[in-house]
Amino acid sequence: MNQLLSPRQVAAAIGVSESSLKRWCDQGLLSTVKTAGGHRRIPVQEALRFVREQNYAVVEPRLLAMPGTDNRKARRIENCAQRMVEELLGNNEQACQAIVFDLFLAGQPVSQIFDEVISLAFRMIGEKWERHEAEVYQERCSCQIALRILHELRSKQTPPDSGLVALGATIEGDQYSLPVMMSEIVLRAAGWDARLLGSSIPFDSMAKAIQQHKPEMFWLSVSFVPDESAFIAGLNRLFEVASKLNTAVVIGGRALTTEIRTRLRYSAFCDTLRHLEEFAKTLRRRTEVGPKKTHKPRKKG
Repeated sequence: MNQLLSPRQVAAAIGVSESSLKRWCDQGLLSTVKTAGGHRRIPVQEALRFVREQNYAVVEPRLLAMPGTDNRKARRIENCAQRMVEELLGNNEQACQAIVFDLFLAGQPVSQIFDEVISLAFRMIGEKWERHEAEVYQERCSCQIALRILHELRSKQTPPDSGLVALGATIEGDQYSLPVMMSEIVLRAAGWDARLLGSSIPFDSMAKAIQQHKPEMFWLSVSFVPDESAFIAGLNRLFEVASKLNTAVVIGGRALTTEIRTRLRYSAFCDTLRHLEEFAKTLRRRTEVGPKKTHKPRKKG
């Protein structure tokens, strides 16, 4: 159940008067619901949307059911990746939460938080592992911490209402779920009803999901390719199914080398989450202003 906040709680969280907060509700700047007793309440997701869009500083994050600090310097993205590495390897989940949610409350785009903090932090951890400066268990524990933070962040997003559906997954044998989950959150922030099918899904099962749900977009995060030939054949078959339903197929991931990509059929390749966000917004505008268009594969030469 969504957490509901009183106008007084939201006002105290951002350091304004309760009368100002109620006036903004009356003006429609914040959506409210009524309790059984007739009291006005604000869903926490709606309060966070307002804070981020209006660029209000949050002075009491916990009143908004958010982990975080009151350190304004912590809301700048510079050096956050290095701090994230230190806290992840130290198994300090609370500090990791504070880094991510301080940036979120400060209005930083989730795509930027993911590209410049979380993704970069895990690349740095991987480099430490290669230099024997970090253990495998530390990387695995870090992944679990990050997944819990992402689940919490997703729960704070305002549910999208565009009606545009995007499905996503990783291929069979690819258990790395961080990138595909970050993609889901980025797409939801861009107004898409993004639904993560899960990790290690066979191509035939993905095709059935596309045929059943008829999404406008299907995204695939590829961090590991167990069988290159089978992967190429499977993705190209999936593209054929998607094309018949005018579903855009978007791919990305560290395992997609230039050599592999030249043999694939797809609608778009995104090497960062910012690129995914930009493509999603472009596709949304195109879909909303006219009939659904056929997405042709990019030719490789």
